[in-house]
Amino acid sequence: MKIFKAKKENLDALFSLEQITFEKEPYALSKALLHYHITKNELFCLSENKVLVGYILWLQRKEFFRLYSLAIHPDFRQKGYAKALLQYSFSHLKKKKYFSLEVRISNTKAVQLYEKYGFTCKKILRNFYPDEDAYLMQKTPNEISEEYK
Repeated sequence: MKIFKAKKENLDALFSLEQITFEKEPYALSKALLHYHITKNELFCLSENKVLVGYILWLQRKEFFRLYSLAIHPDFRQKGYAKALLQYSFSHLKKKKYFSLEVRISNTKAVQLYEKYGFTCKKILRNFYPDEDAYLMQKTPNEISEEYK
């Protein structure tokens, strides 16, 4: 497993992963947006045997980082790759006051994963998605469960 900061040469592989992972989602990132995020935000890739299997995208704000997208190829889920990307992020992002994210209420596996890393629900965002509410979750840099340190 290798985790690295995305570069422009990763664009095609990132776009392919985006299409596979979020094929039925209206908010999937376009190739142009992925290119923008490679150059302007914190986008970390995870590869296994030189195959891109996941990424995590953080938007840098003045006082916090917002987890905008976390994608793992469907064939590679439940193997610890999302955990690896989160751990890598927390050790490689500049220190900010807190981390923030929004997640579908029905995405219980993601909610449980984020809770294990110290995220707590701050409020419910009504109609955040076209078809569902979301949780707004936040954590400070020190809020990571002992088992994940």
